[in-house]
Amino acid sequence: MSNTAIQSSIPAICVSKPSAAAMLNLSPGKFSELVEAGAMPKPRCVGSRRLWLVTELYTCAAALPSQDEEDTWGDL
Repeated sequence: MSNTAIQSSIPAICVSKPSAAAMLNLSPGKFSELVEAGAMPKPRCVGSRRLWLVTELYTCAAALPSQDEEDTWGDL
């Protein structure tokens, strides 16, 4: 079994910015705006790498306004 096959079968705990943005169906630029605004979590540092905890992404996504609520992030 190759290393890639092993990695794809293990659920991610942390993801890169492009992956975090993709999980939310956002561009990396829009995701960065939400991080700066505090609507998404700041990354964790692993050496020079910046990674986002998947559990924090789920929590922050659930806290975004629903369609029936006032959209306080619309100006971003």
